Amino acid sequence: MITGVAVLGAACGEPVVESDAKPWVAGSLKVLNDNGAWSWFMDERVIVHEGKLIVGSVRAVGGREDEPIYGSAGNVEVAVWDLETDEVDTVVLFEKLQQDDHSNPSFLPREDGGLLAIYTKHRVDQDVYLQYSMPGDPLQWTPPTVFESPRATTGSHQATYSNTFRLPSGRIVNFYRGFEQDPNYMYSDDDGVTWTYGGRLVHGRNGYSPYVKYCQDSKGAIHFVATEDHPRQYDNSLYHGIVDGDRILGSDGTMIAMLSTNTAPSADITQLTRIFQGDPDNVAWMTDIELDEEERPVVAFSVQKDGRYSGSHQGGHDIRYQHARWDGKAWQWHVIAYAGERLYAGEDDYTGLATLDPRDTRVVYISTNADPVAGDPLISATDGKQHHELFRGVTGDDGETWEWEPITRDSRDDNLRPLVPRWDDDRTALVWMRGTYLYNSGEWTSAVVGMILE
Repeated sequence: MITGVAVLGAACGEPVVESDAKPWVAGSLKVLNDNGAWSWFMDERVIVHEGKLIVGSVRAVGGREDEPIYGSAGNVEVAVWDLETDEVDTVVLFEKLQQDDHSNPSFLPREDGGLLAIYTKHRVDQDVYLQYSMPGDPLQWTPPTVFESPRATTGSHQATYSNTFRLPSGRIVNFYRGFEQDPNYMYSDDDGVTWTYGGRLVHGRNGYSPYVKYCQDSKGAIHFVATEDHPRQYDNSLYHGIVDGDRILGSDGTMIAMLSTNTAPSADITQLTRIFQGDPDNVAWMTDIELDEEERPVVAFSVQKDGRYSGSHQGGHDIRYQHARWDGKAWQWHVIAYAGERLYAGEDDYTGLATLDPRDTRVVYISTNADPVAGDPLISATDGKQHHELFRGVTGDDGETWEWEPITRDSRDDNLRPLVPRWDDDRTALVWMRGTYLYNSGEWTSAVVGMILE
């Protein structure tokens, strides 16, 4: 049961304005791409760079009325929102690469003022695609080049998910799913031009694959949170570790292992610091990790409460969002909101997702098709159907109690997978998918939209 939470009316939050599409949003909605989707295990998917908000997505080719959707090949696309002129333009990075939202790029600024985009197909091969924008023009990109990472002679190697960071030395590191489907890393010492395979980060359960989210502190250390496996395969717990130079540390700074420099894993997932213990009634999956003002890790995650049905596709009707923080000595976590029901049948743990504000981890944005406090279905007054809506939550007591205010309400479409990019500004940018999303391999007709919260 969720207690100590209040839902605020519009008068308590941002001014409510009527959008052209009728359902209201707490601000002015901007369409950035008329069709696009992303998975949530690659970052940064959205960045603000030189006064422009830049977001990557995968277009469902055939996502228009005159084209069939399923079975087509998706475009990897970039939308650029000039925050000064308010103009939006899009460009195709790779035409018809793969109709799968896992092919979404991650971005990193380069020293010449341009951007690096790095992406893969989903569970097809070992190729990692690299492209570079022209300095000052994120709409002009080089043709893609390919880095081929090591492939196992037995077992599985199917690259997915890119997460790029620049270390204090200038080295760029990309953490991605690679050898044996475990988290691996590759690196570049010439601003992303040439790349070297680094090693294998951690080994998950001998099942499908561990899932990992990453963030970086001001000294260059990489924090990560991981599961043992996919939640449809296993009743996941959550674990936290830190890559600090050539060492892997636990949450308290205790050394766990040396960072691997080959295809042998550095450590087993279960050697890391456990955040949350999973079981058949509490199957965990992370959605975000950020650092608080003291640079301590904070994690947003979901827990499926009817997980005893895992594998039979009958669960996913009661999912809760949770908030965990490292207090310097131990992990503290709280249930913060109802996440509603699964996004679609067959993936009982898929939610609309939650994201932390990277500048203030006391703030979280969630997508849910249930009232975040009471758990009642959110039925739109516009079309009488249940939809996922966005809410902004704020805690003043380290996550124990929350106040919620709606960002969207009475929508005709679902509002999914919100993101808040880092931005050196007093305002907050919020970006999300708005439309219909049925399956990651091709069935979506969702626009990429955003707005600026004052």
